[in-house]
Formats: sequence, C-alpha cells, structure tokens
Amino acid sequence: MRRPNFKGWVSRELAYLSGENTLNLRRLAFLAQNKIPRLRERLVLYAIVTGQEERLRNFLYKKEMTAELETLVKELAGKDLNEPDIFESVQVSDRYKKAFLSYKAAYEKNDARNESKKLRWEKSVELQKKKGITTAQICNTLGFDAGNISAYLKRADIDRISLDKATDIMRYLYAK
Repeated sequence: MRRPNFKGWVSRELAYLSGENTLNLRRLAFLAQNKIPRLRERLVLYAIVTGQEERLRNFLYKKEMTAELETLVKELAGKDLNEPDIFESVQVSDRYKKAFLSYKAAYEKNDARNESKKLRWEKSVELQKKKGITTAQICNTLGFDAGNISAYLKRADIDRISLDKATDIMRYLYAK
C-alpha cells in the first residue's frame, strides 16, 4: 500500500465528511458554513493545496472562516504539505493541528501495518519450523496462492500478502 499525499488525503476526507461525491468548492463552502462545520479545516486546506484560495474566498461569507483562510495561506506559504510533521513547524489552531495529525496517522498507517505483518511472519516461521508444516500444506488448507505465500514465508516478502492473510496463516499454525 502506498503512502497518501496530502492532496489525495484531503480530497478523500472532504468527500467522506461531506457525504457528497463532489469537490465543488461552492457546494462544500455552503456545507461547511451552514450544515457541516467539521468540513471547515479540510476545505481550507484543500483550497490551499490545490491553489484555489481565491476561488474559495469568493464563496465564503463567514468572516471567521475567511480569516482562517488568510492566516493559513500566509502560514503555509512555501511549506511542503506532504510532510507528515508539518504541524510542528507552523503556528496553526488546534483544529488544524488535529487535521494534520489525522494526515500523519494516515501517512504512517502503512508502517504500522507492515510492522504487524513482520511480527506475524516471525511467529509463523517459528511455528512452521517447530511443527514441521510445509508451505504447500498451508496453501492447500487455506486456499491461498502458493507463490505469494512462499515468498512471504521463505523470503519475508511481507508486501506479497495482506495483513488478514498473514493473520490467517498464523492462526492456522497455532491451531495445528
């Protein structure tokens, strides 16, 4: 799984939080100011990362949201928003820090998943050797692709299988 970039992440967040399948700034600005206030931070950050600050400014009628946009445009000018620790180097409100922390969590999710797969691999290899179970037996019983499972178990290629499959293999080996 690839790491998200900031633009992709904030776009998905806007679609999810708004419940809409659109990135129409006029519609999102209306929702953020009237119905769904939790869209505010993501919308402002989206406008900044896509270079649409002026366009968003035209759709804002709440002064505090316009002020937030102005402040963030100045604060984030020239900064790399794809950097997961950016919130530590800029002065933004706690609401925006929470948004940046959400991005950082999404950015680091891949690392946590790979660490979990690595731990499952270590335990699976240990159990496989201890119990004398072949890779072919595991594949036949669980119905998994022999090539991917073999690469996972013999070469520690953790990218070849999902976390769920790694868990299934480990559970199978525990049960045997």
